[in-house]
Amino acid sequence: VVPPHSGDAPILTGLPVRTPFDPMTTADTDPLDAPTAALAAAILEVSRHVDGESFTAPRWFALARSSELLASQPGLAALLGDDTAHLVAADELHLTPIEMDAAEDIPAPTGTDPGSMDPLAALEYMVWPDLAAGGALAYDLSPGAWQLREGVGVEDLPAGQTLRVVVGPLADGTSWSAVRRPGAEGYVLGAALVPELTSALTQTLQP
Repeated sequence: VVPPHSGDAPILTGLPVRTPFDPMTTADTDPLDAPTAALAAAILEVSRHVDGESFTAPRWFALARSSELLASQPGLAALLGDDTAHLVAADELHLTPIEMDAAEDIPAPTGTDPGSMDPLAALEYMVWPDLAAGGALAYDLSPGAWQLREGVGVEDLPAGQTLRVVVGPLADGTSWSAVRRPGAEGYVLGAALVPELTSALTQTLQP
């Protein structure tokens, strides 16, 4: 486990968010308790961060407890502003996504490019920062390449089209996902919508 690389960029939020927003479909069977709601807010923040960008390589985000991040890097408070920094620091569940540099933060074997690897292959070499309470992956899934969880509206997603997914678990197994419908403004949201990726990510977060 290594500390965040100096080039890693936190995605700083304006205020702590307790419930997801934007047009979306969320399963009634996936209730949002407080820890899950904090994770869901971080997943939607990552979704917005990559929205409108096209990419074929996975993008990785460490999810740090914002209070711990501010305590370890006090200079970040200036970017948030005092009022917001105080709110975030007092919220033990709030998460800040930190985008990682695959080339420097994933110690793959010499001669391999972790940035171009299949996500499951890259996860074999994943080393999360010390502050990571969880991790997230943003990726455009090729049609039929991955099995999506049945129900919660996923079956209504158009067949044969690439899907934008953001998947993120915490080390304790809490998970949340956002799957974007091509051409739509919202997401299908829920826990472990891409079970294989969620399970693999969770395993990398274990001590």
